[in-house]
Amino acid sequence: MLVVLSVAAEQMQADGQVAAHNYYARLHDLLDIPADRRSRVQSDYRRHAAALWGSLNAWLEAWEGERGIPTAYSVGGHEYIGLPLSQAVVRQHDRDGLHEFFSLEGLAPGARLSPADMEIGMDPYAIATPSPLSSHLRTLWKAPGARERIVEAACLELEAWSGADSTEIGREGKAASPRLLAFLRTFPRKSVAFGLMLPYRSEGPDILRFGLVDGEVSVPTSVGPGGSTRLSAAEGVSAISLLEERLRGELGDDAGRPFERLPRRVTPLRWDDMQGAFVEVERVSLGDDTLVVAKEDTRDRVETHLASHARPGWVEVQNLGGMPEGWLIYEHVQIVSAAIEGVHPDLLPLTPRARTSLTLRGGFVLPGLLRKWSSLEPPEVIAVAAGAGSITVRVYRGARIDASELILEVTQPGELNVVPLVDHHLEDGEYLITMLVDYSARPSSSALLRLRSAATPQFSVDEADIRLVYSPDAAKTWPLSAAAARWDRYVNGARVVGALGSDLAHSSQMGEFTLRERTKANAFPRPTAVGISMEVDSCLVTGKHHFQLPTVLPGQPPIRSVEGGCRTCGLVRRFAGTPWAARRRTAGNSRPPVEIAIPPVSVSAEPDFQVAFDALNHIGHGSFATFERVAAQVEGSGLFADAFLRRQEVAGHIDVARNDWFEVTDWAVNSATLVPVAADRWVLIGARSRALLEGLHALVGDGAEVRQSVDAELARVEVVGEIPNRAALSTLGVSLLSESPAPLIASGLPALSVVALGLKRVAVPAHRSAERWDTASASWHLTSSLAAPGAYRLRDFRSLYVVRSEDDVDAGVVRLGNAQLVKHIANLWSDDPLLGYHSRSGSVVVPLGADLPALYGRALALCSGMSPRELVEHRMLQYPSVPRQVADVVFSKLTQ
Repeated sequence: MLVVLSVAAEQMQADGQVAAHNYYARLHDLLDIPADRRSRVQSDYRRHAAALWGSLNAWLEAWEGERGIPTAYSVGGHEYIGLPLSQAVVRQHDRDGLHEFFSLEGLAPGARLSPADMEIGMDPYAIATPSPLSSHLRTLWKAPGARERIVEAACLELEAWSGADSTEIGREGKAASPRLLAFLRTFPRKSVAFGLMLPYRSEGPDILRFGLVDGEVSVPTSVGPGGSTRLSAAEGVSAISLLEERLRGELGDDAGRPFERLPRRVTPLRWDDMQGAFVEVERVSLGDDTLVVAKEDTRDRVETHLASHARPGWVEVQNLGGMPEGWLIYEHVQIVSAAIEGVHPDLLPLTPRARTSLTLRGGFVLPGLLRKWSSLEPPEVIAVAAGAGSITVRVYRGARIDASELILEVTQPGELNVVPLVDHHLEDGEYLITMLVDYSARPSSSALLRLRSAATPQFSVDEADIRLVYSPDAAKTWPLSAAAARWDRYVNGARVVGALGSDLAHSSQMGEFTLRERTKANAFPRPTAVGISMEVDSCLVTGKHHFQLPTVLPGQPPIRSVEGGCRTCGLVRRFAGTPWAARRRTAGNSRPPVEIAIPPVSVSAEPDFQVAFDALNHIGHGSFATFERVAAQVEGSGLFADAFLRRQEVAGHIDVARNDWFEVTDWAVNSATLVPVAADRWVLIGARSRALLEGLHALVGDGAEVRQSVDAELARVEVVGEIPNRAALSTLGVSLLSESPAPLIASGLPALSVVALGLKRVAVPAHRSAERWDTASASWHLTSSLAAPGAYRLRDFRSLYVVRSEDDVDAGVVRLGNAQLVKHIANLWSDDPLLGYHSRSGSVVVPLGADLPALYGRALALCSGMSPRELVEHRMLQYPSVPRQVADVVFSKLTQ
């Protein structure tokens, strides 16, 4: 039925007999409806249209986008006809052209443009030859009625677009335009790291070959989100090279994927939750979170522009680690108005093309094929309309305008309306947000908001949890990596099933922890330059742009606008192509500015780890890339994502699978388990949701207290007191352990020497520098040889951690590990264990950066239900409240 309805919409073109806008006549002809039944068919369709198309959207929603993105929403304000029109106007071939148009215009995936702004952007492409738009769309564009439908469909397509197929831009030998990436970090100090993203899809790690004046340099890449390719390690590439040099080269060895990037004096970077970083854009979009990187000599110009057109709250970040000299960086930039007078070419990237925008900004974005937010931290609505007297924002429950489902309406005078949704406590579900300008009856723009949380998980935790377990029957390295459940004995979260191994009788006493003498840290190898310096007469150096306009041939018809590109930076500027267009532009610029009170940008003072863990519970399980998208919203660095994952694993909240190279391949949230940590005191390990916690509060009643807190970056739930009805916990999906699992896990662990024998051996990898672990000072020292047994850190744009025994040296191989494991193995071989006991606090202490890996650390962490604490000043990591008996067993395992 839906196909027939869409076919009728596809036939809506004037044919001399039926008007182009007459949908029902075509539907009646398709179905061969008798004349006396036509009014009934029409009325019945209107009565059931929402249910018919809503079922399609609901089905796609239920699959979380795996079978397509829901796009069956009314276009053009036509409540019933707009639904099939949304499916019919744009075919798959047309979508490919639209996606290329989005990429060429630098439009951000998921952005929401008003139809008027979309039409302005599409018009030059619809009449140009060649054009990214299909011949089908360019033919329809000539009909005003069809043009309106194309524009509306393009708006929906942009909102649903993930940017994953932008690889088409670099086809047929045309060089793709790489995008600069920026990662803001706060640990151990605030810094920025720059990277590069290419719109090419790679199946696995590849090589990026940069052309230099005297040859070329190769840099390894990794597969990025959304079908992109990015530098595998930003630290090894010179930031100054990425910012102010010409980058040119090819991806891989097939010579079919060229790229080129020209540096710019002012570069905006939009926050992209899929990339987990700020990504370079051609121009800012109204209301988007933006980072601005600019040459130092543009300071006055940029700051004057931001003061006039950005929300208060933007700041220049000073003394930022990783920022090259001669460059400035501004964060918390949200442009909310466009300049009404001619702007300097340097500021064109900070001037949005759209005049009307409805943006969902901020909040905690949940990973997935569908664009959705956490209901614990929803976004704020930013509605902007140039020249508006007032703006009204309405929020409806559901995916359609229904007066009975209106739950929020906010009207503000002026051109800007900001509505923080976090103040309205919206529940999980779909919400339609509309924007009305000057009390218009018809919305000028709309957006669908999806809110989710652990209360509406993608997968049942009980089903997803058992996907991964740590079993002694899996491999010698089983405590370091979980695997699919195929065995009768295993560790799953805080639960131990079956007998793991030895008992507690034979253990060595752990000595008191002593501080090791600190040594000076080695400097990282000098970053590699990957570009070619710009000419002395380039705009980057002189500040003077040189725009080249296309040649006009005799007899060529005039066009409304002409594009010119700067010869040395590629900046595109549009000029009026006719006297009429010039007069119209001048008239538009004569409009006086409207004075409005702009609310400042709201920035969370502290990262919300509870929201992040709730997001993990909603997802249930996934790849490390999915985990990174959650972690990046807390701290934008791969280092933090790795540490955050290891903390969740050690605490028992998630189980983690790794390959032989110790790369994370999968993770899964564990089932909810209450673990005793003291008399009448339990800690909740594993899955949780608001509904589960509310049920737990109700169940314990007055007999106990449920406490929530954040402990060392982990969301902690503790039950203190007597639990009156323990049998009822199963109705909540919560298991209650009668005793701590820590002794059982500790006793079942293999000796570290056995684990070392199970590590993968490979030939010595190529590297630019090497450091050897000094077991006495617990620090890395530069070395020119790998001839001695021990642990090594090999560096070549990224770090690889290995160990070598005497047999490995003779065989010319190394064994692969991670940063934590190789340190303990090296100290085992030198009979100098890194861990010690602190009797005064009853805790186990190791040097900072020498965490106990996976289950070795979990055996200690489950004693208290606490994450290990970083004592940065003393460069120590402390596992609190560990009984001496458990500490001694773990110590014996790490020293055998």
